[in-house]
Amino acid sequence: MAKINSIAYRNILNSHVEFTNEFIVELADGSMGIGGSPKGETISMWEDKRATITPETIIKRISAAGCIGKEITQADFDDYLQKEIPSIGRNNSFGLSLSFFNATRATLSIHELFGKSKTKLVPPFLCLNILNGGRHAYTNPVLSDFPEYLLVAQSKNLEEVIADHGEIQRVVKEKLFGKTKTVVCGNLVNRFTTSDNRECIDFLLAIRDDLGLSDKFELMIDASAGDLCTEKGYHLSLTDGSLRVSERFHEYWVDIINQYGLSFLEDPFSEQDEDSWQRLTSSQQSCHIIGDNFYSSDAGRIEAGADKKYSHGAIIKPNQAGTITAARRAVEAAQRKGQICISSHRSISTEETFVSALTCMYGVKYIKIGPLTSDYSSVIRLNEIIRLAG
Repeated sequence: MAKINSIAYRNILNSHVEFTNEFIVELADGSMGIGGSPKGETISMWEDKRATITPETIIKRISAAGCIGKEITQADFDDYLQKEIPSIGRNNSFGLSLSFFNATRATLSIHELFGKSKTKLVPPFLCLNILNGGRHAYTNPVLSDFPEYLLVAQSKNLEEVIADHGEIQRVVKEKLFGKTKTVVCGNLVNRFTTSDNRECIDFLLAIRDDLGLSDKFELMIDASAGDLCTEKGYHLSLTDGSLRVSERFHEYWVDIINQYGLSFLEDPFSEQDEDSWQRLTSSQQSCHIIGDNFYSSDAGRIEAGADKKYSHGAIIKPNQAGTITAARRAVEAAQRKGQICISSHRSISTEETFVSALTCMYGVKYIKIGPLTSDYSSVIRLNEIIRLAG
């Protein structure tokens, strides 16, 4: 156990050049740790939208609760923070949890912190962000209702994968250069001949196949369909303007899976459309249906969803879980229930690398990462994986 001597904070910049809270925990032995939480642009219904409480007030509440000046474990501190999330906010909670974790990391090995025997760690397969659509499209932006088109590496040889990724990115940028441009939510994006999400898939797979990489990378789509859901159905408002009720949207996904051999489909329906999740998951043998916002990195929801066969896998985002301990419990729940586990950072980043440690220490099979060519915080996380698995 460790004793918290003091908690302070400062404002730092995230990857969107916005000021955000970074907490500083000092332990009685002089060890210090910092924690600045990332945050998401696409927020699930389970996440708090914004916390208005000040950092000074949060620190006073922690002190009044008796967490400062007494010996406390990470799990005990996190259990306190988890109860306080409704008032202090999920991102503040994770930043505090992370700062305590990093302070204890000064005197304990990563294996000791996770309570695991010292064994050689291995890197995950990389789910590489290539094309970005939706309303927050920045890197290789394309007109699409879906926020991410990814290529999932079939090798863990990182030097080979990164070399292939570089070639894919080179050709993608070259071919997008001459495309017609349009504006979506203030972002200049590339559009294809028709307003059809399938053209994004055709574009990416043609590049993959022309480079002779069809056996090295599988296709993954993050649909974030909760953002498309209306009272009347799923509205593809950015492309063809079509509106589909759940049954028709199910057929839409089955057609895409069959036409393109889609291997991973993330959040194909909204968080509350449970019957559709169950129907699509039960129909698929080769395409893995993955819950992201659907589960929001909550161990209880992951376990319940696995029991009801809502999905084949779950995305784990540490700040979405709210604390270090909750993120670990979410991974453990997914693995215990036989769900494919995919770790992920958030689109608005800090230098936080806990997701890399979580991935390697639990042998998480996949990690969503990138865009590597424009977001150096993704490179920082990948470098941490290289160090841990080196």
